[in-house]
Amino acid sequence: MTINKQNSPSSSDTGESGPGYPESSLKNSDRHKDPSASKDPALIYHKLAPVYDHIMKDVDYEDWTDYIDAVIRYHQPYGTRMLELACGTGTMAMAMEERDDYEITATDVSPEMIRIAREKAGRRKSGITWLVQDMCRLDLGRRFEIIYMVFDSLNYLHREQDILSLFDSAASHLEDHGIFVFDFTTPSYSPKIAPLLDGEQRRLRTYRYRRNSRYDQKNGVHINHFIVEKRDPKTGRTIDRFEEVHEQRIWSFEEIKSMVMRSKLRMLVAYEDFDFSEATDKSDRITMVLRHV
Repeated sequence: MTINKQNSPSSSDTGESGPGYPESSLKNSDRHKDPSASKDPALIYHKLAPVYDHIMKDVDYEDWTDYIDAVIRYHQPYGTRMLELACGTGTMAMAMEERDDYEITATDVSPEMIRIAREKAGRRKSGITWLVQDMCRLDLGRRFEIIYMVFDSLNYLHREQDILSLFDSAASHLEDHGIFVFDFTTPSYSPKIAPLLDGEQRRLRTYRYRRNSRYDQKNGVHINHFIVEKRDPKTGRTIDRFEEVHEQRIWSFEEIKSMVMRSKLRMLVAYEDFDFSEATDKSDRITMVLRHV
């Protein structure tokens, strides 16, 4: 299985490269600063939503979906009622819909991401239900046999209490013996990936963006600073400019296991990267399977 583990396009595969950003545009970081820096979860990816699919362009969604589907089918072979958390613009939910006879509800805290997901799904005549929901405070009025969440969305939770709220929220929406599958990246991964992502830029027809990426090892935080310009497609002139700063808390395997033990869920297994090998403290990405008991 070959999956781009960077979770984003590398700077060497950025299509139309064009000239880079002027140095002044990187230093003047307060101009049109986006309020997502306030860490309001509803604003993360708010303005970045229109270019999100381009940022994720080199992710192999097909292989990633095959892997998550295989994990789900091994641990819940007959489940059909499926809930995705932090679904973004819905690419994986729609890929999952093609895999099996799933009844899928997909949620994200960002109304803009859900709006784009609905537009994409409408063009494909998808039967997925799209809802704006905070994954830590779900209120859906029904239970599911399968809940999953991918692309290290858990790393956006910076406090133990937030992760415990996520686990409790998932448990309250799982059927008895239902499973919760999610992944997260670890302290062994960010020091490797941050230098590869730093300086990544892409020019599109109406947008161009740059990502500055660094890992604050002392505080265990991976910071991605996106600078995005919207351009007039006819003249190429910039008509809007905004920024989003995304901070991911990088949790260790032991920390996550400790929080699972304090939740209403129990760990069935933890897999390393995109394999079925048992995860260790040195794994870069870990996919966990929890069960409601």
